[in-house]
Amino acid sequence: MERVVKTVRFPVEVLREMRPIMKEKKMNFTAFIIEAINSYLRTAKYKEGINSSFGAWENTDHPELKDGADQYIRNLRKARTDERLTIFVPDYPLTR
Repeated sequence: MERVVKTVRFPVEVLREMRPIMKEKKMNFTAFIIEAINSYLRTAKYKEGINSSFGAWENTDHPELKDGADQYIRNLRKARTDERLTIFVPDYPLTR
């Protein structure tokens, strides 16, 4: 990975908070900053994905969940084993 030297000014309070964490994790300043920025970028991308996918779920695509996921799970747990299989494998023959 190519590296570039950048000058960044930090508030003294931030540096004071960073030092004990860096010492505990046995990280140098550069590694700490890179890890912090990568963590921030992952979080930002995750939030962007969540926001961009908002509204992708259609209730008509999942009628089994119309009463809520909790109720769906309760019903699955109450169902007999062969009945559960028909939910996941539609052509599974019911035997009694």
